[in-house]
Parts: sequence; C-alpha cells; structure tokens
Amino acid sequence: MLLHQRTSSSSSQSNTRFLNLDNQQLECLDGIELNASLMGLSIYNNQLSSYPEQIGMLSELQVLNISCNQMTKIPDSIGQLRALEMLDLGHNRLSELPDTMGRLTQLIYLYLSNNSLTDIPATFSALRNLRYLNITDNHLTAIPEAVFAMSALEELRLYNNKISVLAEKISELKNLQELHLMNNHFSQFPDSIGQLTQLRVLDISGNRIKSIPDSFAQLNHLQDLNFRFNNLSEVPDTIAALTQLQTLDLRANNLTSLPESIQELKNLKRLDLRWNSFTTYPEQLVSLVKQGCLIHI
Repeated sequence: MLLHQRTSSSSSQSNTRFLNLDNQQLECLDGIELNASLMGLSIYNNQLSSYPEQIGMLSELQVLNISCNQMTKIPDSIGQLRALEMLDLGHNRLSELPDTMGRLTQLIYLYLSNNSLTDIPATFSALRNLRYLNITDNHLTAIPEAVFAMSALEELRLYNNKISVLAEKISELKNLQELHLMNNHFSQFPDSIGQLTQLRVLDISGNRIKSIPDSFAQLNHLQDLNFRFNNLSEVPDTIAALTQLQTLDLRANNLTSLPESIQELKNLKRLDLRWNSFTTYPEQLVSLVKQGCLIHI
C-alpha cells in the first residue's frame, strides 16, 4: 500500500522538474516513474543499499541528493549525468568512487562526508568548475592529489580525517576562501600557505601545530582563524599583518605570552585565550578591550 501511494504520488509529479522522495523508507525505486527531463532529484534519508541504475538515464539532471542511505558502491553509470551541478552522496557506506565521476565537469558542489573513503580517483582533477568540496569524516591519510587541480575551489572541508601533511601544492588553490582542517594530524604548515591570499576562514583546530609560519602575514583577507587545541608556544609578531581578522581562537595551547603587535588588530572582535599557560595576562589585552574586542580568559 505504501509503495503504491508513493508511486501514485511520484507519477502525479511526473511532469515537474524536481522530484522529492525524502524520508520514505524506500529500499529501491522500482515502480517509481522518473521523468527523463528531471532537473532535480532528492532521495535523502531512505533505505537504499544500492544506487538506482535508472538515475543514469536522467541526462538533464542538475541536482542529485542521495545522502543518508546505505549505499556501498556507486556504479560507472553516474558518469552519464553530464549536466549535474550539485551532488550529495554523504552519510552512506562508500569506500571508493568510480573513475567516471571525473566526467561530471559541470559539478559546482560535491558532498562526500561521513563515508569510508581513503582517497578519490585521479580523474577528479577534471572537476575544474567545483567550488565546494566536503570529504569530512572519512578515512583520508593525505589530501587527495586530484584536489590540487580543482582551480575554482572556494571552500574545502577535510576535517575529522587522519591527514598529517599539508602539501606545498595547497598554494595552487588560488580561489580558496575557506579551509577547514580540524581534527587531523597536522604538525606544521608549508610556507606556501601564504599564497592563499583569498582565504577568509582557516580552521586548523584539534591538530598538533607548534608554530605559525611568517608566510601567514600574506593572508591579508583572513577574518576567522581557529588554532584551538594545538601545541602553540608563541604567536609571532607578524600576526599584526592580518588586518581583517575578526575572530582569533587560541584556546587550549601552550602560550605564556602574546606579542605587542596583537593590539594592532583593529578589527578583532573576539579573542579566546582559555586553557593556556599564562601566569599573568598581557597588558596588550587592555588595548584590545578598549577597541571593543571580547576576550575569553
């Protein structure tokens, strides 16, 4: 009865351009008509254990959300969706992805969070229009090489993995505005980090960073910098070069002092210094408070 009702409901929508099948406990799409002219399809939060092959026939599809299911494999046929711009495969059981996904060259948004991926195919280097990539909560031990070729990328989320090295090649992502690397195994930055001059948000919390390189001074568009839960013992004088900085989180490090130059951060609105090793609090904090900065100590 439920399947019949779903089928009837979807058939009545067969002339629409977007089909929503969310939260219906579907185990497959058998008996559900998919109009060949569909532009959007969402099958979020169902019980699919395999990717419905009939999706491969939707040549005009631009948006596909098949997240929160139980899929273990994506077939090669996904590469037929040449018009696809947004793809969400998050919260499944995927351990690998097909090479054919590299044919999805119109992709702008790709969400792969909460799977079991250890890498992505080299063919992904062809995704030159991709602006948002999320591979959080997987099993990555390195940033996939293909990522560095995604020249249009503006937001990269890789947190909750096991990555230990931030490659020099990160500098090739010239359009990057947000970089989220929290809860990995990073211990240092490459000097090339300073070449990400469009960066506005950097979250490196929950790692093993011991020092901030001088090249950070080149990140003059940075607004939000999160170093919470690292191993910093000092903050360099060059921090003053980050003139657009609004939020600086240094909580849970090994700091005993701050540079005089920190009071030159005229746009700073929030500074978190909790759980460090200060015996007395630096006088520079008075100047920051007078500038309207909220300080957590």
